[in-house]
Amino acid sequence: MELSRPFRALKLWLSLRYHGLRAFQESIREDLRLAQVLANSIDAEPELERLAPVALSAVCFRYVGAASGRDALNRSILDRVVRRGRVYISNASIDGAFALRACIVNHRSTEEDVLLVVSEVLAVANELLA
Repeated sequence: MELSRPFRALKLWLSLRYHGLRAFQESIREDLRLAQVLANSIDAEPELERLAPVALSAVCFRYVGAASGRDALNRSILDRVVRRGRVYISNASIDGAFALRACIVNHRSTEEDVLLVVSEVLAVANELLA
């Protein structure tokens, strides 16, 4: 044990000992599956565009329903989605384009949770364009 600094690994070590490695593997596997569910939902929506492959649990996409000013619109969408408080997304820059970024990391996330990301983004976009 470290005595001169905080033992930062203690929480992880205790969790691994209590829950076991398999529980962590299954949780990560489910997060990756949910990311694919979200990616497929985005791909099926004509007003959304996925901007990168989904190799891990992060899904980068944007609203493309507007012909111009997409970056500014997507910034506004992000701000309003976060303020509404139903889902939390962040942002990224992909090849110079402003992207909305959803990252599934909570072991309690469900398919309904990740599909809510799409419906929230579309609802906010419709509000902003109305």
